Amino acid sequence: MSREVREVLIKKPQAKSWVVAAMAWSLVVAGFGLAALGLAGNNLPPPKFRLTAGGTAIAPVKYPFWRRLSDQIAGRKYIMLTVDDGPRGHGVDERILAILARHGAHAVFFEVCANITSPVQKTQHEITDGGNIIANHSYDHLHLTQLRPSPLQNEIEGCSSRLEAVTGRRPAFFRPPWGQTSPAVLNAAHAAGMEQVLWDTNSGDTWLKDPQKIVQLSLDQASQGGSILLMHSRPTTADALDELLTQLQLRGFRFVLPEANNKPIWLAQNHRTLRWHFRMPSPAQTSPASRGLRRA
Repeated sequence: MSREVREVLIKKPQAKSWVVAAMAWSLVVAGFGLAALGLAGNNLPPPKFRLTAGGTAIAPVKYPFWRRLSDQIAGRKYIMLTVDDGPRGHGVDERILAILARHGAHAVFFEVCANITSPVQKTQHEITDGGNIIANHSYDHLHLTQLRPSPLQNEIEGCSSRLEAVTGRRPAFFRPPWGQTSPAVLNAAHAAGMEQVLWDTNSGDTWLKDPQKIVQLSLDQASQGGSILLMHSRPTTADALDELLTQLQLRGFRFVLPEANNKPIWLAQNHRTLRWHFRMPSPAQTSPASRGLRRA
């Protein structure tokens, strides 16, 4: 309160009620303004996202201040879903796709090309037809850091060629098995025209057998925005997925896919809103092995 206003209140006590009323109205107007700003982003598509330099998280592209503030006020957060080791067959992949579609969500499917046999080839088209992304998870799911250059190239480029033959598209993203990478692995991925994708949030679905524990571990780690969630094409994952996506939406998460090579991203429209806070991984988090993360 300014000196002039204080003097008026001292000399004219009757003015006090007018000043209080004016301040109250100012707060009301400010509150309505903030609410309107928060609602302004409700019906807008999410910002476009790209991978961070380490490939362990996602960062928004062209994220103006008003949009960032709107997301913070409304509690909107963003997460990238990934599914490794498919195609699994036996109806598992179809269950996962159906649950994603029910929630208006999409995911990046990192496929092991040795698993793409004739009976499950149609699943690859179902994945892309549903607006999801198919990506390279190597041909045989080997420890790539232990391979010499020629077999390493066969594992990475061979899988890209196989995916292109099946889907008609070369993959833009690559995830090394178990998250084990090296300069040689990264260079081979880049030579094949792909960005390397790791993760900063692990569902634990390779060792947890209780779907509820998978849900809880995922929620505990994905408390902030900008995460990449690691999941696998497994029956227990399919059992947990519906509840997991429901809880993420209730916590304000919207599901996005990364932009690659200046192509538009596919994104999911969710109508739940909560708090948005962007998190960049610390150096200790850039290695999945440093966080005790298991098979990917």
